[in-house]
Amino acid sequence: MTPRLVMVMSAMVLGTAGLALLFAPSELGRLAAGTDSAAASPASLQLWAAALLGLGATNWIGRGLTLGGIYGRALVTGNVVHWTVGTLIGVRAALDRPSSALLWVGAALYGVFALSFYWLLRRHPLPASSGAP
Repeated sequence: MTPRLVMVMSAMVLGTAGLALLFAPSELGRLAAGTDSAAASPASLQLWAAALLGLGATNWIGRGLTLGGIYGRALVTGNVVHWTVGTLIGVRAALDRPSSALLWVGAALYGVFALSFYWLLRRHPLPASSGAP
């Protein structure tokens, strides 16, 4: 797995989720809340969408940067925090509603990205090949 692939896939997932929350907050809020709790307000879900779209755009712009070690540390650290906290929240929500396969899938997806960005944070960037522009 290359750093560029991690950044592109992350940007795509974040952008898709952000657009979905931006344009269908009420429907997604009811889906996430289930029948036993109150749905989040559309305004708060759209604010979350703005944060997801912002991080997705940042990842898209940073997809060509050298990442690893000290290079791109702020970008990678922000992603580690987002994906790790999201994983913990997703696991907690899935434990509260163990019959919801969607929550487990979401928590697993967040976990994969958390580990991927942690790998980027801890790796030493490979030297650039000779002749590369």
